[in-house]
Amino acid sequence: MKKLSLSFLWIFFCATFSFAQDDAILDSMEVYFKLDKAVLKAESKASIDSAISKYKERILKLRVTGHTCDLGGNNYNMGLSERRAQAAHEYVTSTYTDIAEKTELFFYGEKEQRYDERDLNRRVHVLLYLEDDDRDTLIQNNCAEAFIEKGTYKPAKNKNIAFSLNYFDTKQKVQSNNISIEDNTGRKLLFNSIAYYSAKVDGNEATANKAIKIKLPLVKENKAGFTLYRGEDNGGKIVWKNTGKPCEVTAGCEKGTYNFDLQGSGYCACAQPRACEEDCNDDPFGGLENPNLKAANIKYSAEQTVAEFANGTYADLAGVSVIDDNKLEEDLDLCTQFKYGLTTKDWFPAYDNVNGKVKKNIIIKSSAKPNGGKTTRLYVAKDKVADMKAPILLKGATTSKGYMKWGKEAIKPTTCLGTVNCDFYVFDVPASTGYKLAEWSDKKVEQAPASYTLKIRLLKGCEVFVGNKKTGYVYKAKNVNRSGKVRTKEFEIRDFENASDIVVLARNNTKKTPRYQEVNLTDLKFKKKKSGKIYIMRRLKFKKIDNFENIPLSKCK
Repeated sequence: MKKLSLSFLWIFFCATFSFAQDDAILDSMEVYFKLDKAVLKAESKASIDSAISKYKERILKLRVTGHTCDLGGNNYNMGLSERRAQAAHEYVTSTYTDIAEKTELFFYGEKEQRYDERDLNRRVHVLLYLEDDDRDTLIQNNCAEAFIEKGTYKPAKNKNIAFSLNYFDTKQKVQSNNISIEDNTGRKLLFNSIAYYSAKVDGNEATANKAIKIKLPLVKENKAGFTLYRGEDNGGKIVWKNTGKPCEVTAGCEKGTYNFDLQGSGYCACAQPRACEEDCNDDPFGGLENPNLKAANIKYSAEQTVAEFANGTYADLAGVSVIDDNKLEEDLDLCTQFKYGLTTKDWFPAYDNVNGKVKKNIIIKSSAKPNGGKTTRLYVAKDKVADMKAPILLKGATTSKGYMKWGKEAIKPTTCLGTVNCDFYVFDVPASTGYKLAEWSDKKVEQAPASYTLKIRLLKGCEVFVGNKKTGYVYKAKNVNRSGKVRTKEFEIRDFENASDIVVLARNNTKKTPRYQEVNLTDLKFKKKKSGKIYIMRRLKFKKIDNFENIPLSKCK
């Protein structure tokens, strides 16, 4: 077996580890020699010149290798192939000095007989390693990436293309770029990533022959249902069309990245339709979600009516609780109103506006008073009040006597907050000790026709209260004009089923010792006239009492 010379082995070892060839494109040519000659022919020089001129800007490395035919001895042929390689190497390095350091020399003697004809095996093989000027390209914008494989834009090449990748991760960026949060059917979307990718040649969009691999960082934690949307220009505003392709999540960045293939330039996003129409907020990445019941500033009832307290509302929330008063036990019953000398509108001035459509009271129990300058956010679960059409809250405040007085102003739910509006009515209310949940009407309730007229024939200093045991409603007699004269303490009685349900309380505080009288309407003198049915209350059976709040009432129960 013929052996290689030591000089050849040394050259081959060094060349093997001198250059990484994975990213290069190879091209080659051959020049030929006469039998037993190592002189480079003129036409061979011309062929080498042509090859180098063609690729001069892209040559990474040039290798010349000498060869012989199989005539002659192995050692002789090894030397002959070396001289042939040296002839070509010397010509290249002396003629093209800028690639001299990139040119390598090898010789193999008669080892590689490539051709059947001996004339063709008397050769030098010139191998050119060329820079691939259409290379893979990676565009990065923070965690957003676009990978463009070489050949994507042929005949244009990646190196000649102006790429851009813009990433939109805030409401302000989306709005300032005139990007809609609606799809092409007008439905609002919830986004978790939005980007714009562009590839231009001489200012014009290039046509992609392959898909671009996109990575988009998530704005919020991933949830099921996000799919790839493409942006469409609709009169200068970008709206969205669903491709139906799922957005797959992989690790990367803080919350991960969505990975998908994009066909050509344009806007792309991972989005899904909003959970409900009530989620009408203008934040593309979603607004307020359902309250975190484990949060330190949250308290909630057994029915999960949630109170979210602003910082500083209470010094300590440990003793604060939320109670759903479904039986309206915090409202004053008939006897309590009589004791305090209150009409229903004294403690519940909006009574007529809610027209009896009260669902419950929400009571905030605490040993300390809340800071009234703070705002509390209340969440009322919609499935718990499904029978209500348009709920409102009335703010309540505990009086010095311990009962709750309700406000006049109807507080409507706060809308367009986010997905929370799908499951909750959300109310932003002044911090207080209670709230009444009811339905509101701005129209005055039409009064039913009067059933009876009650005429009071008592001392002027007497206060008279009339209440309905069934409804708990209490109203005070007022002066009326009748036949051109002012009649004191005369009023009409309406809105009841049975006269026996009507209770009348008279309080006389003109004497040194207070006195009172409690009767049923049917205990009074009754007259039936053409003008109507009349009850008359006269001075009788007054009882002494030390304080009206200690009246031992019985008929109002």
